[in-house]
Amino acid sequence: MWLEPPPKPPQETEQTLAHLASYYRQLIAYHQQSAAIASSKLSQVEALLTTNTAYLSPSWQYSSPSPLHLGNTPELVAEFEESVQTSLPEVKLPPTETLTKTLQQILKRNKGKMLRLDYLCLEVAEKLSIPPHAQSQVKPKLRELLQQGEGFNLWCGVPDSPDCWTLNLGDFPDLKPESTEKKPKKRKKPPTYTKKPYNLSRLPDCPKLDHYGTLTATIRACLKENYPTDMDANEVMDWMFPKGLDGKDKAKAYQAISDGLNKGCSRKHWTRVEVGRYVWNKELDYETS
Repeated sequence: MWLEPPPKPPQETEQTLAHLASYYRQLIAYHQQSAAIASSKLSQVEALLTTNTAYLSPSWQYSSPSPLHLGNTPELVAEFEESVQTSLPEVKLPPTETLTKTLQQILKRNKGKMLRLDYLCLEVAEKLSIPPHAQSQVKPKLRELLQQGEGFNLWCGVPDSPDCWTLNLGDFPDLKPESTEKKPKKRKKPPTYTKKPYNLSRLPDCPKLDHYGTLTATIRACLKENYPTDMDANEVMDWMFPKGLDGKDKAKAYQAISDGLNKGCSRKHWTRVEVGRYVWNKELDYETS
């Protein structure tokens, strides 16, 4: 029995499947090449992170990716271009305290040198493991911190050199304008006080009074010499005038010494132990009258 051959598949379906197969082959090629590019870039970044000299490069540039031959597939071309042009994610910078402390350490280590802001950015990034593509975030933040720190005398900006900093301008005397140099202040001489002579009308001539200059100083010397014995006006008078006094001179001297003992006690030159009797107190003693 003869049978007719089976029906042929529709031609349109065959063409559609062929297109799909071609599409998936190109999709596989696209992802393979994308993975190769990403792997190459990752190797570059890891090599730079482990090399100190990487931060001396003035800029960071990615190598241009090799063109992919994706045929007439607009969807794949658009997807690839969007992947390449997408910006890198924003990096969260360390806390302000950490950045400030790191800046101060770098400036202290380079004491006597002037450091540019670009160099400080690279050094801070290296110490705190900040990726190179975050330099656009690091630079304005450090500039702000440097300006604030100058107000707190943590470091100094270099005059006539924007974005240049040093630990202390005193290390560069040539940069200091003469007009800003502070002249040492002259110390004012303490006022001199002339000792008032004792009242000659009340006291007769006395060598000890002439020696000590004032009645207060003379009484203090007497009490100090006889310490710890307490004394009254008569005993002090006998010490001042060992040859004795007569008549009016004795009465004047007694009254002056009695008044001097009373006033000196109220001014804490010595201590009263009982009515009319006084003793020297070393805690209250001082040299000037």
